Amino acid sequence: MERSEWKDRIPPEIISFFEAFPGQSLLVKGRPGTGKTILALEILRAICEKGNGLYISTRMEPRRLYVTSPWIRDFIPERNVINATQSKVRRSLGLEAHHPGRTRPIDYNTILQFFRVIYEEAEDMDNPMIIFDSWDGVLSHLNMEAEAAALTQEICDFCREVETHTIFVTEREGIATIDFIVDGVVTLRRLRLGGSEAGPEHRVVREIEIEKVRGLPIRQSRYLFTLHEGRFRFFKPFLEDLTARVESAPYVEDRYSTGIPDLDRALGQLPAGNVGLWETHYGVNKRYEQMLFQLCMNTVANGGGVVGIPHMGSSIGKMNLENVVIHYPETEDINVETASFLSVVRNLQEKVKKPILTFISLDTLEKTFGVKGALNLLDNFLKISEETKLISSILYIAGSGSSLLRSVANSVDIHLVFRDVDGALVLYGVRPVTCLYGVTVDEKGVHLTPVV
Repeated sequence: MERSEWKDRIPPEIISFFEAFPGQSLLVKGRPGTGKTILALEILRAICEKGNGLYISTRMEPRRLYVTSPWIRDFIPERNVINATQSKVRRSLGLEAHHPGRTRPIDYNTILQFFRVIYEEAEDMDNPMIIFDSWDGVLSHLNMEAEAAALTQEICDFCREVETHTIFVTEREGIATIDFIVDGVVTLRRLRLGGSEAGPEHRVVREIEIEKVRGLPIRQSRYLFTLHEGRFRFFKPFLEDLTARVESAPYVEDRYSTGIPDLDRALGQLPAGNVGLWETHYGVNKRYEQMLFQLCMNTVANGGGVVGIPHMGSSIGKMNLENVVIHYPETEDINVETASFLSVVRNLQEKVKKPILTFISLDTLEKTFGVKGALNLLDNFLKISEETKLISSILYIAGSGSSLLRSVANSVDIHLVFRDVDGALVLYGVRPVTCLYGVTVDEKGVHLTPVV
């Protein structure tokens, strides 16, 4: 993996912060389990040269560090995992075993002696980057909580002078003196998304907030992130790209692929005659169409066809795609519209010789026919699917405020929910129940990454 790919895991504001000036100091805050250590290690991997990482802790042995984060071994050699509770480290700070107080003040010479002892323990390094994890633990084991501000200030000043980047990890969220001493501050949180903890839509998201990067702009202060596979990865704001090339996924017997391998793994391939619902919350806008586009293109690539009644302003509705027919109701008469829809489906089915995938915007139907009329029309569409076998799948698309949503949700086989979190597009399954996924797109199409 190239260094640019390592940097892509970290918000650009943090990368720019460390690249702007030598000797930067960053405070990483958050409650236990929020991912602070992994973030600190990811930053070190993205910024530091191999062998130049220095990890100072009161609790982490090299073996344990390499088991939990094997990808960091080349950057932090075993000798560079320093135990801050060693007696020689304590003595360097003027803390004698049998002396009730400090034998000398915290000043430049004290910090110089402290780092001299640290570097004697470590491998030779050209331009080290230091992580204190956790800074609270180091201070506690050294019995220096009362002198935390003075010690932190001297370390920051020393590291700035010798052009060494420093990361302090702390297990708290509140503002303290150290927040004003360091050059940058970020906070990691776990937040609840949607519904009560016992409800079907309850999910937990991870968020990083960039509170301070001294002297630099913060273009976006909050990002969604995941710790999937033990790695930190943030999600950029999602923008659909309907020009992306789609690699087709074949069907298996009578089961249909969505064309999105990650979604197939989450849901299982779709059985013939399935009915699905995609629910979109405020802020999602048209971005779910990236997945709809891939679903349509995969259907066409497998020799099938698509008939869609999209929402007003749909990007797919404006595209001229082979064997994808866009149909807007031209009358408010339900019987006439039923016959018109059946005719469009039948004509395309006769052309492709396979059952047709249909997607239907409930918002479009509600605006045209009202709630009662739209429900009657949907019943007609289901009868067409069951009686004629012309339709392989029906996919309903609805905003979370749709009056039709509750009635439809109770009868579908698959129910996915799309949400916006800090500009990122996420989804989760209500039926079947799935974890929360972050949605990304590249030249190979759509990818889903668990947010864990």
